[in-house]
This record gives sequence, structure tokens and C-alpha cells, in this order.
Amino acid sequence: MPIPDVDDTCRKLLEWSAPLLTEKEREQTNEAIKYFLKEGGDGNTLQTDLIKWARTDGIANWSSSVWQDLYLESRAPLVINSNVFYYLKSKLAADTHSQAHIAAALITSVYSFIALLDTKSLSKDYQKDKPLCMAQYDNLFSSIRIPKQDTDEFKVSSCRKHIVVMHNQCVFKVQILDESLQCKSFAEIKVELESIINEAKTGQNIGLLTTLDRDVWAEKRIQLLGLSTSNQAAMKAIDEAAFAVCLDAEEPEVIEDISQQLLHGNGRDRFFDKSLQFIVFKNGKTGINFEHTGVDGSVMLRLVAHMFDTINVGSDNSINPASDTASVNSNRPPSDKPQSLIFDLDESLAQVLSDSAPKFHQHVANTQTRVLSFLAFGKERIKQFRVSPDAFVQLALQLAEYRLYGKCYSAYEAVMTRTFVGGRIDVLYTVSPDSMTFIENMHSSECDIKTKQASLTRAIKTHITRANECRFGEGVYSHFLALKYRYKMAGKELGLQALPELFNDHGYLALTNSVVCTSTTSEYGVELAGYGPIVDNGYGIRYFIREDSICFNMTSRTAMKSNLESIKFHIEQSLVDMAKLMSHQ
Repeated sequence: MPIPDVDDTCRKLLEWSAPLLTEKEREQTNEAIKYFLKEGGDGNTLQTDLIKWARTDGIANWSSSVWQDLYLESRAPLVINSNVFYYLKSKLAADTHSQAHIAAALITSVYSFIALLDTKSLSKDYQKDKPLCMAQYDNLFSSIRIPKQDTDEFKVSSCRKHIVVMHNQCVFKVQILDESLQCKSFAEIKVELESIINEAKTGQNIGLLTTLDRDVWAEKRIQLLGLSTSNQAAMKAIDEAAFAVCLDAEEPEVIEDISQQLLHGNGRDRFFDKSLQFIVFKNGKTGINFEHTGVDGSVMLRLVAHMFDTINVGSDNSINPASDTASVNSNRPPSDKPQSLIFDLDESLAQVLSDSAPKFHQHVANTQTRVLSFLAFGKERIKQFRVSPDAFVQLALQLAEYRLYGKCYSAYEAVMTRTFVGGRIDVLYTVSPDSMTFIENMHSSECDIKTKQASLTRAIKTHITRANECRFGEGVYSHFLALKYRYKMAGKELGLQALPELFNDHGYLALTNSVVCTSTTSEYGVELAGYGPIVDNGYGIRYFIREDSICFNMTSRTAMKSNLESIKFHIEQSLVDMAKLMSHQ
């Protein structure tokens, strides 16, 4: 992935931030850029160091290291602030299959995906005709984000033998592969899950500690591990587990309730540090909560698609019924049966665990979720307008924001960069002079229909141009993030006594403070997906554009509750108004 020219990136900063600034602020940003780029100045110093670092340290992709550091240095709790959820489509009906049955089928399906990875049999991903980097798949399983002071550690194990199962606030280590690395049968796994579900004892709810601020959890984790070797062994079992399965007693039916349970749950039976948590509710609905450090959405969706295609394979009740398997299972050695992981707690840690619950519930109470199921049309109709469906939806989001606030703040769409080795994402900032012209035309009584249509088409072309720039490593955010990273790692050695002023300039801050944070991916195998807002005055919007509908999961802080309701209304109305405009002959 080439490092962009710093002059080009600064030019784009001025251009991309322009619609968000007053004329005076644009002039100030221009001056800040000139100072940053002056001969021998901070910009060229950091750019030279970035190029040198990328070449000499064997970095496959300069941006991937920077993005991973961005995740790991965040001190906020992972739940809501960072982790992402998926609500999965299912081929196994809950009215005919038990919770244990569905969970066992899920585990069997996921292990068949692991087998493809470990035997290097997984076919390559493509974006149209371009092959994509497959490196992120190495981070999917047996991985965890370990809390550390200041910056966390992301750790991947080669262990595949076991998973951890959480139920009734207990944690169990469950062997899935035997000594010859053969996977247990679906029926055997089902019986073991049933034994866990039938366990009457309420556990410690140790996973609640993963909802704390990262520095606090880092300190308490060290304290926890220092209490006993059995604590170290139990934590190692969690760290090295291929993934976690959460068997929830909850039975959410309303879509917003499902969204909330998958995003944060109720404070029980979660371990948010694990890269993958598969959640199976008592009513059979399933989902995923994943930690973002090692993987992005496009990789997750490949796993989800595999699960959707294979979850019903080999899980028919007529095959190896539980009654036939129980006797086989009972003959297994004790080490091969579900093992309860119990931690030794001193009085101090027991109090921390007790105090964590109200903090978690306060965090949850500060988060609002709304789901918009837009049924009037989807990508099929948008394509009839001869425009990009994604760009059309993004423009509707801007129009909705303008109708709510009377202006547009910075909006963010994640764009995949996996066409490069080690690629992650870059940030497409969607507000442009052309999108603002369209919005102004939409609200002008003096503007005719043809002009409005032309301005919509022009704004969409600009959006696509920016998306392609980001896709091919020519965006703004990742490059500036890398320059800031080099200041953090080597600034003093480079003679820089303070972070360059450009990063405190109003233009840079206005662009990078994304009030509307959005993303979309393939919706195959997925009903819904979402995450929390990335700024306190903003919205987290994840959407899927289906053939005949569009689904939005939207979150905000509770202080923004009325605005969240309003923007939901305006998104729906904006989509209708834009379709009506483009339908005029």
C-alpha cells in the first residue's frame, strides 16, 4: 500500500473539510497546512520518518499497524464503544430445535470454517475481479485483547482444541477437538451443552470485569492472576479458546431488544475481550459480538455466510440422537468433559466485581437504539435511477442530517482497503461541496427538477470518486493517523516537542469528529448489525441495502434520544423524496 504524498493529503484535507467550515476557518486551515508543509517543517519530518519506518521495519502495510494501535490505545470500555454485533439469519427454527441443538450446530459449522483455514483450503476473497488480502482470517480465532496500562495487547494463540461456554454467570471450558484433532460430533457437543444448561448453580460472572475502563481492568487482571495459579490456568483457558459461546436465558423478540442484547446484553455471560462471542438466546435466535482490533466487517461476513450455508448440515435430530450419545459421552475421560472455570477472589476483587454491575448498567442506560426497516424500495429501484445504491443512501443520510440540524456535520463511511497486503479500512468523509449543493437545491423553491436531479447525480459521482481514492490508499484519515502515530512513537527523537498544530486546527478537528458514523457490507446471512456512536453528540448507523428494502440500526447517547427519533424520521422521508425526484421524467 503506497504512502500518499503529504502535499496531496493536505490538499484533500482543505477540500474535504471546506463544507464544514466558515470562510474564516477555511483560511485558518489553509495557513495551518502551509505551516505544516513548509520546508523542514513538521509535515515533511513526519512523512520522511513514516516512509523510513515502513521500509525498514518490515511493515507489510503501514496503515494496518496504525489502525491496530488506534484500537489498542483506546481506554474506554469495549462494550458499546468498540465491539460490533451481528444478528444472524437462521435455518434452524426455534420452535423445533432446542437452544443446545442450535448452539451445537453453530459450533460444528464454525469448526468446519476453522478447518478450511487451518488446511489453507479457504478460497480467496475478491472485490469484483481484484483478490483481497486474507491475513485478517489469522486473527479470527483463538484471539483476545488483553488489557494493559496505556495500550492493550492483541494476542493470537494456535490453540484450537477448546472453546469457552458461558451460561448462568458460569464459564466452562469445553473440548471440541480430541487428541487426534478430530472434531466431536454434533450430538456429543449438544449433550455437553445440555449438561451446562442444566447446571443449577449461579456463577461468579467474571466477564463483567471486561466492561470496565481498560486501565482499571488491566490493573485488576494483574491482581486476579496474582492470586493463584488456578486463576492463571482459568484465564489462559479463556484467552486461548477458539471462541466463546454465550447461552443466554433472555428471549428477545422485538428487533430493538435483539439489537441491544447483542450489542451489550444485560451484564451477564459475556467476555468482551474475546475476538468472537457467539450468542444463542433461549428462543433460538443467534448473533455475534466481536472485538474489532484484529478483524473488520468484510472478514466477519465471510464467516457468517459460511455459517448460514452450513449450520443445518449434520444437525438433524434423526442422526445420533442425544439418548444414543449420552452413554458414549459418559465414557470420555474427565478432562474431556466440560470443565467449570472458577476464579479465586479476594475481598478487594469481589468488591470490584460487585461495583462493576451498576457502572455497566449506567453505561447501557446512556445508549439508545432504534431500528428503521425501510420497506418502500431497495437497491433494485435505486439502480433504475442509474446511480450507486450506497451513494444514494449516503446522500439521504446527509439530507436527513441537514433537515434535523439545518447544517451537515462530518459523516464517516468505512471503506475496505484489502486489495493491498495487510489492508484494513480507510475513512470516506461523505460531506462534499457537491453534496451540499444538492441539499441546498432540494430545499430551493426556485430550483427546477432537472437541476435537482443533475446535482444529485453529480454528488453521487463525487462520493464514488472519494470512495475509490480511499479504497486504493489515497484517503485522508489513515495517512494523518499514521503521521500522528509516528509522532507518538518517535516525535522526541525527530526533534518535535509537541504534536503539530495542524492536528489541533479547526478544519482537521471538524473533519475527523464524525457525528454520523456509518458502514455497510453484504447482508447475506445477516438480519441486522450495529455498534455504538463514536462521539457523544453523534450516531452509529449500520445499514444493509437489500433488493426491495433498506434496514438501518442506529445508536446514540441517551442525551441525543429525541434527535435519534428525529433523524430516523428524516432518513425515511429523505429516501422517499429523493426517489420521487429521480422518478420524474
